[in-house]
Formats: sequence, C-alpha cells, structure tokens
Amino acid sequence: MNVLLFIDAAVLVFVSIGFHLAFRQKTIRRWLRPVRVRASAASRSTRDGSTADSDEDEFAPVLRMLGIMIMAFSFTVGAFASLIAYYTANSPN
Repeated sequence: MNVLLFIDAAVLVFVSIGFHLAFRQKTIRRWLRPVRVRASAASRSTRDGSTADSDEDEFAPVLRMLGIMIMAFSFTVGAFASLIAYYTANSPN
C-alpha cells in the first residue's frame, strides 16, 4: 500500500509539471530563463530580421504537446497502478 501512495504522489507531481508545461508556459519560461544560455544580440538575429522572441513562439506548440503527453501518461500510470493494487488486494488468493 505504501508503494501505491508513492506512485500516486509521483503521478500528482508529473501531472502538475505537465499542466504547467501545457498551460502555464510563461511561468515555465520564467523558471528556465536563468538556466538558458543567452546568445549575443548579433547571433540572435537571423537574415530576415526576426529575433529570439519569435523562436519562443515556435516552441509553444511543442511545450503544449509535451505537457499534455506527460499529463496523459502519468494519469494512465496512476490509474493502472490503482487498478492493479485494488484487484490484487481483493483477489481470492
């Protein structure tokens, strides 16, 4: 039973991470801003004059898909772990 509580706690953490990746992208970007290495202003510009801000918009769908996949996978793991624990506890053996 303790293992199930640990799995459920891990599932809640991963669902929270997935939710933030999918729907709270500004928060995630603010948290990761110190980690990300900043390039110089000259290297950020491309030939057509766009800047790194447009690059961040390109990652929005990627973050959304990644977040939803993490939420779905962790929810599925939690549901199957709960079902396995329930049927194991109530089995006649």
